[in-house]
Amino acid sequence: MSKIKVVLLLTFLASSTGIFAQGQLSDKPIQNIEARDKVTLDGLWSIIVDPLENGYYNYRWQPKDNGYFMDAKMENPSDLIEYNFDTSYQIMVPGDWNTQMEKLYFYEGTVWYKKSFDYDLQPNERAYVYFEAANYEAIAYLNGEKLGEHIGGYTPFQFEVTDVIKEKDNFLVVKVDNKRLREAIPTINTDWWNYGGITRSVHLIKTPQTYIKDYYLQLADGSTNKLEGWVELNDDTSGEMVQLGIPELNISEEFEVRNGKVEFMLDARPELWSPKNPKLYDVYIKMGENVIEDEIGFRTIETDGTNILLNGEEIFLKGISIHEEAPFKTGRVTAVEEVRILLQWAKELGVNFVRLAHYPHNEAMVREAEKMGLMVWSEIPVYWTVLFENEDTFKNAEQQLEDMMIRDKNRAAVVLWSIANETPVSEGRNTFLKNLADRARAIDDTRL
Repeated sequence: MSKIKVVLLLTFLASSTGIFAQGQLSDKPIQNIEARDKVTLDGLWSIIVDPLENGYYNYRWQPKDNGYFMDAKMENPSDLIEYNFDTSYQIMVPGDWNTQMEKLYFYEGTVWYKKSFDYDLQPNERAYVYFEAANYEAIAYLNGEKLGEHIGGYTPFQFEVTDVIKEKDNFLVVKVDNKRLREAIPTINTDWWNYGGITRSVHLIKTPQTYIKDYYLQLADGSTNKLEGWVELNDDTSGEMVQLGIPELNISEEFEVRNGKVEFMLDARPELWSPKNPKLYDVYIKMGENVIEDEIGFRTIETDGTNILLNGEEIFLKGISIHEEAPFKTGRVTAVEEVRILLQWAKELGVNFVRLAHYPHNEAMVREAEKMGLMVWSEIPVYWTVLFENEDTFKNAEQQLEDMMIRDKNRAAVVLWSIANETPVSEGRNTFLKNLADRARAIDDTRL
């Protein structure tokens, strides 16, 4: 049994709410969806290509109340309904539309997606629809009701659907628009293909009313014999007991929640993760029937002058950049088997780290790299000449940075958060990047 020191720091907890908030456009995603009670919505979805935005705007360029998201049906010949998901094309999710339909290879604009499903939700449960990614702007509707929207093509987002979902005949409609914009992140010109669509998996996640939403567990700063971290619930509940266990380290502790959160520190001497020894520990966090399991590694990363130190020892980073391109077909990576092939090719070249260029890759890429002993450089697509003087452009970049860091904060393989690539020097650019770097360090100062 380890000795645990439970510390409830109100100042820390208040700041963590802001630091790890998802923002105004969508709810902060649930951590570690693979450990959740979930149902996949992957598979064939019906689509309608809408280059003129007829499904969203009226002829005065105002949003419609009865757009394609209503999935209206023609009841008599006089009904002015000029779309029909039931007879439209179908494509696979996850996947980009460019490589699934030849006529859409160069298409940039709006495509409407629709998926029908039934669902069993009990009165004491919550339900969420979770998108691993959709490129670039997504607006989601369930049963005709708007859930919310998300901007950014490479990070996850979710919406609670507890009050909207039904037992039978649900229809989820998503408007996805991949038009390149000068003010966007990335901007109009890049050197990778602008794949459009729901490019990563979609899940329905079921939780208890009060559940473990997020958590963090790593070595304490400056120590290799102490672990620190926190657990966050989805509400401000107090008095619940949360258990933390790392069986291989003989750790099994219980501590009390205050205002939906706890912070803790405990004694431990874990084997350290490294490329030569990619050690991961089975970890569980439990509150009642809500059990979250994860595999977590522990390591230190720091600099000494111009040297990089991993676990206190100098290491030379031998790396290669990888794009999220499928290895034996065109299009985005959509399967973990493709992830493993790309990473194995990197290993065969003798590298010990990979740069996931130039945007956050899918979560499987980071987790599989960790298992294979590859350090990871994770990056947001502040690429080339974005509008550095534009406040909304900065907020967009900042949000994508937070999204990436929230998702992968427990991955020991991630040793570097990258905020930009090949940007032209200017006063505006310097301010933009300094503010991004400050934000990254405020969220996580344990990485390069």
